[in-house]
Amino acid sequence: MSQPQTMGSPLGDEIIDFARYMRAVLHYKWAILGLSLAITLLVGLWAYTLEPIYRASASLVLESEEVNVVNVEQVYSMGRKGFDYYFTQFEILKSRSLAERVVRKLNLHKHPLFASGGTDAEEDNETSGFSLDTLLPAREKALPVQLTIEQREQRVIERATSYVAGGLEVTPVEYSYIAHLNFESIDPRLAARIVNAAAQVFIDANLENRLAGTLQATQWLTTRLDDLKENLSQSEAALQAFREQEGLVDIAGVTGSGGSELQLLSMRMEEAREARIEAQNIKEDVQSMGSATVEELMTVPAVLEHQVIRDIKREQSQAERRVSELGKRYGRKHPKIIAAQSDMAAATADLSEEVRKVVSGIGREYELALRNEQELEASWEARKSEMQEFNRVEFRLQELQREVDTNLQLYNIFFTRIKSVSETGGFEKPHARILDKATVPAGPVRPNKRLFVTAALVISLLFGCMVAVVLDMLDNTVARPEDVPEKLKASLLGTIPKMKVDKDGVFEHLWQNPQGSYAEAIRTIRTGVVLSSLDDPAKIILVTSTLPGEGKSTSVLNLGSALGQMENTLIIGADLRRPSLARMCSLAPNHRGLSHFVSGAADLDECIEKVEELGIYVMPAGIIPPNPLEMISSKRFVEALEQLKERFDRIVIDSAPVQAVSDALILASYADSVLYVVKADSTPVTQIQKGLASIVANNEPLTGVILNQFDAKKARSYYGSGYQDGDYYASQPEPT
Repeated sequence: MSQPQTMGSPLGDEIIDFARYMRAVLHYKWAILGLSLAITLLVGLWAYTLEPIYRASASLVLESEEVNVVNVEQVYSMGRKGFDYYFTQFEILKSRSLAERVVRKLNLHKHPLFASGGTDAEEDNETSGFSLDTLLPAREKALPVQLTIEQREQRVIERATSYVAGGLEVTPVEYSYIAHLNFESIDPRLAARIVNAAAQVFIDANLENRLAGTLQATQWLTTRLDDLKENLSQSEAALQAFREQEGLVDIAGVTGSGGSELQLLSMRMEEAREARIEAQNIKEDVQSMGSATVEELMTVPAVLEHQVIRDIKREQSQAERRVSELGKRYGRKHPKIIAAQSDMAAATADLSEEVRKVVSGIGREYELALRNEQELEASWEARKSEMQEFNRVEFRLQELQREVDTNLQLYNIFFTRIKSVSETGGFEKPHARILDKATVPAGPVRPNKRLFVTAALVISLLFGCMVAVVLDMLDNTVARPEDVPEKLKASLLGTIPKMKVDKDGVFEHLWQNPQGSYAEAIRTIRTGVVLSSLDDPAKIILVTSTLPGEGKSTSVLNLGSALGQMENTLIIGADLRRPSLARMCSLAPNHRGLSHFVSGAADLDECIEKVEELGIYVMPAGIIPPNPLEMISSKRFVEALEQLKERFDRIVIDSAPVQAVSDALILASYADSVLYVVKADSTPVTQIQKGLASIVANNEPLTGVILNQFDAKKARSYYGSGYQDGDYYASQPEPT
């Protein structure tokens, strides 16, 4: 037995098959072309009924945000301005107020385009053919509002203004101060007039606004100048009154000299304080010694360092040195020695007397230093009070002077500004200029009829292709041989072409036309069956399908005839529910067959009939039994198969469809090979997959799929030139 073939699992990732999409488009090419031409024709007719639209364009250059007329450089240079200013100007160009100026300047409200629609809304509602009010119950209606001539004219102006504002387009040129002003209209002359008028009105309106601002600024400056003049007079009067009140003439330099004097007094006071502290310390040291001797008083640094004491001390030292020197040469009674000792005693006495004087003078020096310090402090405090009072007067004077200076400065600024504005108020540099004026357009910009027709053609073609691809994707049948491994994940055993039939639905079978394409296809399937089991030939071959009407029985009969050309072959009609084998072999409908043998009504040989024309033996189904499944499952049928395998080389069984009943699954368990017939472009793939899955799930020997009734001509027009028809087979010799 051949090994059962398992169905492959679907791929995890879908791969876009562009070739399949192209084949779908080619298949429906005439329908796509017809749809595309119809849509293109309709779009073309619609496009040629549209009214032409003309576009007029002008160019503007924005010069500057504002101009300082005093600065001549700004008059002749554009200056660097922020983009916010330029975008603001672009929005002003598209404003409704500017559009209304254009309407009034060109008298567009009198143009036929707007004047013809001048009826008011109330009249329009009265004359309209249908209104929701007609469906409501009758009620009292308000009287229509009667508009004056001015009101009617204002409505027309508003309508024309909306038309101009809605159609005016401003397109800034990137990285420049240039903007293109565009307007579209059915009237080319009107479009050019509106664009040029809008550009000129934009420039004039800005000049008017700036001139009005100049006049308003002049009036405000004049009023403000009078107020400043009054403030200046009041501040000057207050300054003069304060000078007279304080008796001031000029205080320049007084503040500096007063500060220097205070600084000098502070330094002298600091020196006096140091001298007083020093004298106080000496006095305290001396007083602490009480009734000390001269030698003890000489230990006081202030006494010792006193100039007189130092001089006497030096004389005393010289006298002592002289006595010491004379004592080395003379005796103690020598007059020189006595004179030197007398000098030394006098120096000692002078030193003692001077020490007493210095000590007594320390107290007087302290008192003098203390009195000097106190006098300096009093002078410093008095001078400090004088300076504080003077500073108060000076601060008030400076405050009044600053007020006078500020008022004078403001007055001079406003006076200079009002003079410059008055003298140059009549000169204004335009903030924009027209670079290119709009000309009357020579041709319309819309509608682009050629573009519409081309776009309609392309879009309709794409739409048709998309519909074709969708229809192809919705086609859930096996339409070509390649679909068997792709959609069914099974092996393709062979393809049987679709044959031309006569009025009775009959075509030429293999035994009738051995050289035909049908016969060649059957022989190809025969070869596949033989080669699939060379080592262990499949004796029992089961042929089934998914649904009735797929050509299963016809394929069985022709395959059996092809096998009969080589081997001893028997065909068993095991479709006991809708038997057709007896009729196809021109046997009587009640001819003894499988049901008779299984039921015991006839012997095995009585149920087998040889068909000479086909060269095979046939066991038809017999009469239709009430229990077909029990019959093919019976032990008698299995034993009969074993006997028949000994007598015949090949046994081909015609089974019922898989989806209809379960007979095929029972018969497949007896078979060595299972052939699955699929009608091309007919049976849904999902049902075929279920049938194949049921066979594989029962571990039955599935050899392959036979694609029946394949239309090669249709496939060639649909999928390309890779498929041949019967002309190829007609030239082939008959196989032996």
